[in-house]
Amino acid sequence: MRETYDVVVIGSGFGGAINACRLAQAGRSVCILERGKRWGKKDFPRTTGQVARSFWNYKDLGLLDYRAFEKIDVIQASGVGGGSLVYFNVHIRTPKEIFENPRWPRGVKRDILDPFYDKAHDMLEARPLTPPADLDMPPRTEAFFAAAQNAGRKPELMEICVYTGPQKKNRQGVEQDGCVYCGNCMLGCHVHAKNTLDLNYIPLAEQNGAEVYPLHQVEKIEPIHPVEVNGYRVHFREFDLETAESQPLTVDGARFDRDARPEPLSRPGSVVGRRVIISAGSLGSTEILLRSRDLHRTLPNLSPALGTKFSGNGDFLLAGALESNREVDPGCGPSITAAIDASTANNRIMIQDLGFPDPFLWYLESALPVPRRLKNLGLFFRKYLMRTLGLDHGSAFTDGADKLFKGGVTPKFLPFLGMGTDAADGRMQLSEGNIEIDWNLKRSRAMFNEMEKTLKQLSKAVGGDYMPSMLWGWPWRKLLTAHPLGGCTMSDDPAEGVVNEFGEVWNYPNLYVSDGAIIPTALSVNPSATISALSERIADHQVR
Repeated sequence: MRETYDVVVIGSGFGGAINACRLAQAGRSVCILERGKRWGKKDFPRTTGQVARSFWNYKDLGLLDYRAFEKIDVIQASGVGGGSLVYFNVHIRTPKEIFENPRWPRGVKRDILDPFYDKAHDMLEARPLTPPADLDMPPRTEAFFAAAQNAGRKPELMEICVYTGPQKKNRQGVEQDGCVYCGNCMLGCHVHAKNTLDLNYIPLAEQNGAEVYPLHQVEKIEPIHPVEVNGYRVHFREFDLETAESQPLTVDGARFDRDARPEPLSRPGSVVGRRVIISAGSLGSTEILLRSRDLHRTLPNLSPALGTKFSGNGDFLLAGALESNREVDPGCGPSITAAIDASTANNRIMIQDLGFPDPFLWYLESALPVPRRLKNLGLFFRKYLMRTLGLDHGSAFTDGADKLFKGGVTPKFLPFLGMGTDAADGRMQLSEGNIEIDWNLKRSRAMFNEMEKTLKQLSKAVGGDYMPSMLWGWPWRKLLTAHPLGGCTMSDDPAEGVVNEFGEVWNYPNLYVSDGAIIPTALSVNPSATISALSERIADHQVR
């Protein structure tokens, strides 16, 4: 790592990867600091044991980062490629009406962003699902279409960033296989069918000289005056993962629990960027700036709006239709394929089909016992015992073995993802140096009631019983979001937001934020395309 770069980018998700790529293409020296690992396609977790160790902490430095707060939980990713490694592939433009909300800067409108949407769409090769040559449309997709049509809705296939053709090298020279319908989008794609950022924007950035440094977690940002010339010093902790992984699992011949293994060693470091772009996600970017302002006091003139306008994007996860009248097999196929517009006079709402990796579905099976499973288990053991004693010479034993897999929850479970215009009125702040979210359901409750009404209609239309999220039930009334937004929002006034319409931080020239943190409202759709478009525009502004 050099001492100084033209641009230091913090994070490698949709904001960081795009800015790093475009600025490197323009001839700038670029350094990317990423807290997570660089994941090879054979490194992604698959077994239940691997999944158990796949969550981010300071021992395993895993792929999934689950944060639990008082009223809302957040799931995000950690690794080179950021959220693209685990997102559900949907690439959809935010409805133009959303940009009419007065919270948005006057210069940010849908028609202004459309050319930048186009650029990201081309790089990520988004298109509606076309099944691979030897496969049909996933049963979950067909079940969702049936539910929507029976409920009088008009379903449509979503544009998703998933390749389904024969083996090829993509435009950046990366080998890709077609989708195999494994359903593991949330755990990383082991065939590189998913057009994640480590297959396009990041390799293109590296081909143009950008340097990527995994396992570097940024702590604070410090101006070097005058900032217009000298920029900022970025302080980080560098994790030594090899040392941690080399720790033996035995001591004096006796095994000890993996959890007892020490945290990876880390060492402090810093690098100077004449320009710094923070793209650590809504929580990460906000936390870095809050620490810099309130804990280290290196950026004291940040806007008082820092941390405000947090939104879960109206996400309603983990709900679905139980006991549908058809086979759904929710773990088969890309994790989202179709959607309906369920907007009302008061709120924009979108509902999509949703799939989960098999380890999560097996957990759901064990977590939700049903009487039919007990009955089938009894039939299995009766048949097994009869054949063992030589008292049953009838049909093949598999006739009984299949009972072990019948009567479960998941084969006919149709999961949904709802998104809508929540109030975006949460606040992020520090508690003992760590991010906390103060979020209240009250102003968003009417929207969620409207969303649940449609979810119940869809469940009934596919012959199933509506099951809300376990987090949503009394007394919790909690939500889980995979799309946290806000905290460093765009504005035309420093009192109302943290950055201007081009992502530059008010009062701090050459310091930028470019990710979901700058979005001032819920989008009601998957936000990755909009984050990409905003980032393309921010990068274009810097280059010009």
